[in-house]
Amino acid sequence: MDILVTRRLTLRPPLDVDAEAITAGLQDANVSRMLSNVPNPYTVVEANKWIKKTQNAKDDLYLSIYRHKFLGVVSIRKDEDGIPNLGYWLEQSAWGQGFMSEAARAAVSHAFRKFGHDHIVSGAYEDNRASMTILEKLGFEPDRAIVDHNPTRKCEVTCNKAVLTRERFESLFGSLDTSAAA
Repeated sequence: MDILVTRRLTLRPPLDVDAEAITAGLQDANVSRMLSNVPNPYTVVEANKWIKKTQNAKDDLYLSIYRHKFLGVVSIRKDEDGIPNLGYWLEQSAWGQGFMSEAARAAVSHAFRKFGHDHIVSGAYEDNRASMTILEKLGFEPDRAIVDHNPTRKCEVTCNKAVLTRERFESLFGSLDTSAAA
């Protein structure tokens, strides 16, 4: 079981006890409108199915984010082409406090070490400046733009994709062979 501890957060695999908090967070349209793979409406049944899926994932990293309470999720999962993708969300009460930058940095560092990835991709909708800022802080570099259907918005949205190499991450945060990157 992967459990990561940062200066302010504890990250651990999602558990059944997280289902209601996950549901509440993803029922918030301000959260779900920035996510491409979230059904709308989002139900506790969906949350429980997702948690079960994460528990069976051996080559992916799914982590619930805690600081006194559940705040959100960060994940690095391989897409259908086998490319590792960073995804994340926070409930609104946790926005603007640097929690996701901290959680995502720990998850990326851990995934590079654990799985040996040479790069990780991510992306954010063009109107999600906060998420693009997180990616920039982590060292992601712009790659391309794609058009994605968003279930909450019920329309097509431009998503700016970005890539982070292990080499760039280590140049910014230190060698992954030490504890300096976590």
